[in-house]
Amino acid sequence: MKVTAKAHPNIALVKYFGKKDSKNVLPYNDSLSITWEGLETVTSIEPADGFYFLMNGKDASSEDKAKVNAFLSRFSKAPLNVLIRSTNNFPTAAGLASSASAFAALSVAANRYFACDFDKQTLETITRKGSGSAIRSLYGGANRFNRDGHVTHVDASLEDYRLFVILVDDSKKALSSREAMKRVVRTSPLYKAFVNNANEHVSLLSDALVKEDFTKVGSISEENALAMPGAMLAANPPIRFMNDASFAAIRLVDAMKHEGFEVFYTMDAGPNVKMITKSRDADSLKKRASKAGFTILGPFKPSKEGARLI
Repeated sequence: MKVTAKAHPNIALVKYFGKKDSKNVLPYNDSLSITWEGLETVTSIEPADGFYFLMNGKDASSEDKAKVNAFLSRFSKAPLNVLIRSTNNFPTAAGLASSASAFAALSVAANRYFACDFDKQTLETITRKGSGSAIRSLYGGANRFNRDGHVTHVDASLEDYRLFVILVDDSKKALSSREAMKRVVRTSPLYKAFVNNANEHVSLLSDALVKEDFTKVGSISEENALAMPGAMLAANPPIRFMNDASFAAIRLVDAMKHEGFEVFYTMDAGPNVKMITKSRDADSLKKRASKAGFTILGPFKPSKEGARLI
């Protein structure tokens, strides 16, 4: 039997960046994201004569194999004689939430392949142990990852939202998000302020999304997006995911905003900048950003569907 699942990455507008309980993957602060279609991970599980893991068609690293093997042991205690194939249609480990879609897809596929039939809360508990943000990719739309380790759906209309990725560097990060989180929590004097502000931002952002206040959504998202690299720069030693091109992309978004376009930016733990706008401005903004010399992915629409079997 071969089982295949698909999941989309989610882009957090209010982010978490550190775990108060690493074993159970419980974050210090709530976070809130939107899941986007068009960007996707497709993962399959099939029988084999041993354990194999292919990522984007190539043998995965020993570290990634061990991590996936450990994750799947939560679905089956028997020896894992399976072949896992996981493919992204977007850059992997480049700050585009590939781990979120990857573990959400793997979780849904494993739940069927090993005939576990876990309920919603159990699947959330397992999925976040692969990647904390993966819990949000289990679902479509806007979702809040709470400090208790579970998800609350935000009932907001997102039909008019569009996402672009301003791709400034598609290479794998030298430092993983997981290791960066540990350093920031341990050494950054700005981390406590980041957590406190994020917990305030989540409620404000949720309310703005429900009320369809795009301007407020943008201002909260940008404030939170800049707070995270600030906390990273204050770590010891400093963590610098953003580069000169990242700041150039932010300046471009600011310029377009001042020209009257409804648009805002956000970033994750990587150099690439995400630009969110409304459908009516999408074509104009893409042309403008492309003319400025940037590589642009999108536009992408919010996904109504989360991780699912295909």
